[in-house]
Amino acid sequence: MSHSSLLNPDHALIRDFLCGDGTPRPFDANPLARGLGTELLAADEREGAVTLGFTPGPQFLQGNGCVQGGIVAAMLDFALALAVLTRLGVGQSHSTASFSVNLLRPTRVGRYIARGRIQRMGSRLAFADASLALDDTEELVATATGVMSLREGGRKET
Repeated sequence: MSHSSLLNPDHALIRDFLCGDGTPRPFDANPLARGLGTELLAADEREGAVTLGFTPGPQFLQGNGCVQGGIVAAMLDFALALAVLTRLGVGQSHSTASFSVNLLRPTRVGRYIARGRIQRMGSRLAFADASLALDDTEELVATATGVMSLREGGRKET
């Protein structure tokens, strides 16, 4: 059995990226990531960090033309979760235990860059932070912090 069959699709994609040449690629391991036009731009296992690109489509806009706050939170959550996945091995998994988002300014239509990084990682918990900025201006639009509960046991065989 391959290692990737023991990993959730997000973890398998990040592990594959870390073993590759670092060329940006679509992060299409799940439907929401595909819908947000997610691209994995960089990942660093040693630093416990990732950089993602997002291009949310019109289906994620509110009537005022801004990206809905829950979608902004989802982009930040991806960055937090993937940063932690850079350090997890085969047979390990995590889930979000707590998550706090700060919406700093309206999130207009455009391409966004999210950066996530681990602040501290123990045997049971990982603490991470993330930021989301408009790509062309690097204007910060939102930040987040999260605590991830770590556990043994990846994807179950079916």
